[in-house]
Amino acid sequence: MRKTSILTMAALSLVPLMAENLQQIADTLPVQSRIEGGRLEIPAVPGTEIKLLGADYEQIIHPDGSVSIPLTDTEVKVSFVVNKNGEQAISRDYSVTVAGGLTSCENANPKPHIIPALLNWSGGKGKYELGNVVRVAGGTDAFMDELSTMLNCTVQKAGDGEKPDITFLTTSDSLLGEEGYTLDIAEGKGIVISATTPTGLFWGSRSVLQMLQQGAGSVPCGQALDIPRYKVRSFLLDVGRLPIPLSYVKEVVRYMAWYKMNDLHIHLNDNFIFHEEYLAAGEDPFKKSYTAFRLESDKVGADGTRLTADDLSYTKEEFRQFISFAKAHGINIVPEFDTPAHALSFTRVRPDLIYKSKNKRGCEMLDATNPETLKFVESVFDEYLLPQNGQPAVFAGCGVMHVGADEFHGDAEHYRGYADSLLKMVQSKGYTPRIWGSLNTKKGTTPVHSKGVQMNLWNGGWAKAWDSINQGYDVINTNDGALYIVPFAPYYRMDARHKWVHEKWKINQIADERIPTGHPQLLGAAFGLWNDMIDRRYVGYGSYDIWHMFSNSVDVLAGKMWGDDSAPISYDDHKALLKTIGKVPGCNPQFRWANGASYSCKPTSLPYVMGQPAMGPDYELSIELKLNESPAPGEEQVLLKSPEGMLFAALGDGTIGFRRNDSMEFSFNCKLPVGEKVSLKLIGKPGNTQLFLNGAPAGQCTLTRFHRNPEGLINTFVLPLDVLGSSFKGEIYSLEVKHSAPAGPTVDPNLLPKKK
Repeated sequence: MRKTSILTMAALSLVPLMAENLQQIADTLPVQSRIEGGRLEIPAVPGTEIKLLGADYEQIIHPDGSVSIPLTDTEVKVSFVVNKNGEQAISRDYSVTVAGGLTSCENANPKPHIIPALLNWSGGKGKYELGNVVRVAGGTDAFMDELSTMLNCTVQKAGDGEKPDITFLTTSDSLLGEEGYTLDIAEGKGIVISATTPTGLFWGSRSVLQMLQQGAGSVPCGQALDIPRYKVRSFLLDVGRLPIPLSYVKEVVRYMAWYKMNDLHIHLNDNFIFHEEYLAAGEDPFKKSYTAFRLESDKVGADGTRLTADDLSYTKEEFRQFISFAKAHGINIVPEFDTPAHALSFTRVRPDLIYKSKNKRGCEMLDATNPETLKFVESVFDEYLLPQNGQPAVFAGCGVMHVGADEFHGDAEHYRGYADSLLKMVQSKGYTPRIWGSLNTKKGTTPVHSKGVQMNLWNGGWAKAWDSINQGYDVINTNDGALYIVPFAPYYRMDARHKWVHEKWKINQIADERIPTGHPQLLGAAFGLWNDMIDRRYVGYGSYDIWHMFSNSVDVLAGKMWGDDSAPISYDDHKALLKTIGKVPGCNPQFRWANGASYSCKPTSLPYVMGQPAMGPDYELSIELKLNESPAPGEEQVLLKSPEGMLFAALGDGTIGFRRNDSMEFSFNCKLPVGEKVSLKLIGKPGNTQLFLNGAPAGQCTLTRFHRNPEGLINTFVLPLDVLGSSFKGEIYSLEVKHSAPAGPTVDPNLLPKKK
């Protein structure tokens, strides 16, 4: 929602003043229940001044009280500011029905069921059915490819004089805003998607594809109007603590876009936070704790320590292209550099800037009092916020930059001064700053900049919602108790509470405070996936193993962020609808093959290019081979290779194992015999990969990094099937792999840690 001026109107009504206090007055206003065009009438109570605070659909009821006519009758929630004798109260939400311009004909088509649900639908009769050849006017090549793959049809651009089946039109209808769209579907005109922006057209295409997939190529005739209720519909992904390939993050974008989520917050740096576990073991967490900064950087410490992570990082050009990719899918990337805490990557480069603190987690905190700290941090930000070496700024396509600034366990005034400088610095470079709410814990007198600043309200102790709004911040509901997921931890498991989220969660309920749904400073909501369980607590999971935690949350939350959050259908019906809508086009993060699909070959020479896509669990791989000579110390011999990972006949220590594309390496702690023809079988299940040699279990799989304990280890492996024997010194006689549909949960629940 836009932050705008508030409409003011003196109260002249003769309605008696019945309430005893100002809040009661605000919550018992004589608000009209229906608007038949024109304007919203401001309620009036003698002795008060009443202003319109906002509407949840401000595209329909505007900040000045004027009204745009929706397609059909639409409920809009409005709230007011009531002033009396120098005191002020904010009203509760009032529901107002705005009369629509159309009504459905008799026996009209019911509203199509999609996720998120359409706001308005005026049904027609009959349906429009696509044929084997579909003609599109104004659509992107990406849309045409999706349509062709989804319906197994030929899709062409409509030529001159040809009637399009699907038409994309740019309109000037102000009701649609930046993201809204309309659909007009009739037998004589086909499917027409109209919007004011490419983003609106893209959201319209998602709705049409969902409808077509359900209707096997047909859609019901009628008209639709769809606009979002909230501006920010966000997901946070912590890649700072778990190495996650950028290819996987693109799959996250595709999935979010299918449900019209528009804000991907990427937490790009962080570290193992339980430093006290190293201290208890008599070790130095500054040297031992895992940390990562995921972007290519030119920052190097005096001792040669690089800011960029050694295990997995994204080049500046890769990230620049990724931002453009996301933008084409309607999603804004919000990168985050987290300082002054969670900043072990920074303190290792500049140990002279460590904050003087007795806190057990002090090694990760930058000195918020030292002017050199802000200079160093600004130089890191500048690498990405400003053009460098004749190249456009890496983050030029973002618009919003997150400055972190959470959980600083130091002096409040030190924190406030640092946060103020950081916010002003980012804003001065042309970006909207976003920050973690902390000012209720960090109370003080030093002012912290708020104008034009967005704040994630993540914890009611660290930052109160009303206090933050009154301080001037635009807020995003990111409440940890309701919206956080920490994979394989005994805490913060929103992914285990989807039914509650579907039925009970509200965007305007932030911890124990409720904000009017149409408050102009309530931007929306975000849920987050945090990878706390790394380093000493790591159990081997990878991006494959957290997909269901993310994906099963998106469909539940997306609808409540886009539109009605009152659960219009039951949770069971919602999940049933999810199945009828079908798969997200072009999205296959778990590398599923068709059930029962297989591949086999008998290579005549090595390396042998198979050129097959990687295969995710469940699979069974069988290879007959002979190793001709023992690997030299440190020599690696690769059996299977693709961008998704490698299967090794010999790791550097000579054992059979695999390395995923997240850099995590696993060993089966056994070796191939030399000069002997053997059969090797690999059985891959979600969370469990087993090796058999000549039909017998070959050894326990262990993680070669962090620890080597096989108990409770999650060792999922996506099978690479591009090149066979790329560096294998021996003979491979045959290879066969079979894929079967997964049964049960993505990860064996027995692998989940138990609450103590």
